Amino acid sequence: MTQESEVLNFISKNNGQITNHDAVQLGISRMVLKRMVDKGLIIRLSPGIYSDPLDFGDDLAAIQYRFSKGVFCKSTALFLYDMIDRTPSVYEMNFPLNYAYPKKIDVPLKRYRQSIHLFTMGIETIKTPGGHTVRIYSIERTLCDILQKRNREDAETIKQAMNSYKNMRNKDIHKLIEFSRTFGVEDEIRKYMEVLL
Repeated sequence: MTQESEVLNFISKNNGQITNHDAVQLGISRMVLKRMVDKGLIIRLSPGIYSDPLDFGDDLAAIQYRFSKGVFCKSTALFLYDMIDRTPSVYEMNFPLNYAYPKKIDVPLKRYRQSIHLFTMGIETIKTPGGHTVRIYSIERTLCDILQKRNREDAETIKQAMNSYKNMRNKDIHKLIEFSRTFGVEDEIRKYMEVLL
């Protein structure tokens, strides 16, 4: 099997994507990936991340591959949960406090940092619209995040998210109250819940 065939085989089994790291693990040089891009066999989604050209690309999956320690949060999480009616123009991710990410990046990404104790609370996975799995905070954690005074979401986003939550069948009010205590927004959550539920 040629190296190009190995790359294409890996991509077909890996949700349509391969990273530089994946290629190194397979014993394939980055030069092979570059030649495949030049030939149109694969496309470069972002630095170090490549995709099948028939797979239209998935920005969220590309960002998750590139920043594997990050967790999608706030308006990006609301979008993935289908709780707001617009696609974010800037994606948002949370990272552990000690995580060293590059200062300059070429993707529209707003980054937050948190102590490891708070960072790890409520992490789940979800499928992107492109069918790839990414890390995300639970719905209840996300609702608390958007209400925090620092970097608070706009009133319309909050209202839309709370209304969406009200109509969900799988909501966990107990978990929402627990998170609200941890993140210091219990009074606000209780006010919204009194109005909506």
